[in-house]
Amino acid sequence: MAAVLAAVGAGIAAGVLGTLLHGHVLYAGGAALPVGSLAALVLAGCLFLLCGLWARNVILAAVAGAIAYSVVALLSTSSKTLILTGSSEAAPGLALAGNIWLFGVLVVTLGAVALAAVVLRPLRRP
Repeated sequence: MAAVLAAVGAGIAAGVLGTLLHGHVLYAGGAALPVGSLAALVLAGCLFLLCGLWARNVILAAVAGAIAYSVVALLSTSSKTLILTGSSEAAPGLALAGNIWLFGVLVVTLGAVALAAVVLRPLRRP
C-alpha cells in the first residue's frame, strides 16, 4: 500500500514540478534550446525508476508515469495555459518545450519501465 501511495505521490510531483520546470528555454544565437523540458524529463524518469526499484515492482514505475501524464494532460487543458503546445509563431521555443514535455513524459515512462524490468530481472544461474 505504501508503495502505491509513493508511486502516486511521485507521479503528482513529477507532473507538477516538471510543468513548472519545462518552460525554461535557453536562447543561444537565436536558437531556442529547451533545457527546462529536458531537465523535467530527467527528473520525471528518475522518480519513475525510483518508484519501480524501491518497490521492486515494474508496474509501479508505470503507475507513477501514468499519474504524471494524467497531471500533465490535466494542466495542459488549463485556461491559464501552463503548457504551451502546438506551434506558436510568437514563442516557438516555448511551444517546442511544451511539446517535448507533454509527449516526452510517455517516452520517459516507457524507458523507466524497461530499465526497471532489466534491473529487476531475476538472475539466471547456469
